[in-house]
Amino acid sequence: AQIVEKGTAQEVVFDPLHPYSKGLMGSIIVPESGVRDAKLTDIPGVPPNLKDPPAGCRFAERCKYVRPECKVTSVEMREVGGGRAYRCIIPEAELREIYNNE
Repeated sequence: AQIVEKGTAQEVVFDPLHPYSKGLMGSIIVPESGVRDAKLTDIPGVPPNLKDPPAGCRFAERCKYVRPECKVTSVEMREVGGGRAYRCIIPEAELREIYNNE
């Protein structure tokens, strides 16, 4: 297994940074009023083979923000402060801009 995001439960569930975490949170049914009618998202592709993981980001084949370097570059955790970190080549500010424009 490989950690893709670290933070408090509140941060990871309600403000995910890693694209796969964001996809997972968008695919969960939330019973709270005001949220329960939100459209669920799907995550394309199939989970990575954990016995023979791909080079680069393990979730590159399932990521709608994938870049060519994602498939070959070993991705390290990015620290963003307060004990929060995520594993993606896309900088936090750029990810947040992408998410805000969706």
